[in-house]
Amino acid sequence: MSSNPTPGSATVPWTLDVFIISWQDHFQKALHIAQRIDERFPQNGARADGVRLTVIYSNADEVREAGPGRWLQVPNADYFGAKFARALAEFSGQALLLIQADAGSDDWPGLIERCRQRFAQRAALALWAPRVSYTPWTPARVDIRPEPGAALTHVAHTDGIVLAYAASMVQRLQQLDYRVNNIGWGMDWIAICHAYSRGLEVLREDGLTVTHPSSRGYDTREATRQWLAFMAQMNGAEQSMFEILKRYTAEKKKGPLAKLQQSLSKRWARRGTSRRR
Repeated sequence: MSSNPTPGSATVPWTLDVFIISWQDHFQKALHIAQRIDERFPQNGARADGVRLTVIYSNADEVREAGPGRWLQVPNADYFGAKFARALAEFSGQALLLIQADAGSDDWPGLIERCRQRFAQRAALALWAPRVSYTPWTPARVDIRPEPGAALTHVAHTDGIVLAYAASMVQRLQQLDYRVNNIGWGMDWIAICHAYSRGLEVLREDGLTVTHPSSRGYDTREATRQWLAFMAQMNGAEQSMFEILKRYTAEKKKGPLAKLQQSLSKRWARRGTSRRR
């Protein structure tokens, strides 16, 4: 059987690289997800039934952690941006599924099966995500239109809690410099803008929901500074699409999030003006 199934074919398993991102105090959560995946897709050193599992982790004591699949340790100073860059470097499948260790699901194997099915069936699919229980990217802000006959919605933004990228999106993201963005805001933004500038699909799976806590453990001001530097790597078509999507998602916001978005928009606009001088 060919290792490169034809896009749009639902009869050939889609090869999927699954990356769990873990950090201090999240070993048990990452291990739980890995074990649930291993029950359906045994990780015995090969790509089990089209699925390869890798856990990219860090901890303050720099001790080794292990479980089903490959476990790759990185320095504890590496936040999501650096870990995501490592995932991109390790990627060898036809799609990349990213799972944050603090996400929860009653059926991780089922989620993986649905993800592979969607990519196998939809040649234009660029990014795919389930619903997330807590996210600032609510349906009221991001929904564009439902896909007829399927529990799918075309969206203007996703959440990087659980998110799958087609190989073409991975290739674009591999071109970027992650040294400026250790915290990791903006990877999904650039991928979404790249997808829509090329006429591809960004879809949310409405029949699947993952849970996620509302807290974050990093400096928002520093994350914003790194985000601005990272987003400067967008090409012209992506920048134009970003302006469109930024306005679309901003229209429906109220409260503190609106103030944050307005601040980011103003800083982005000032940065663009300074580059043109």
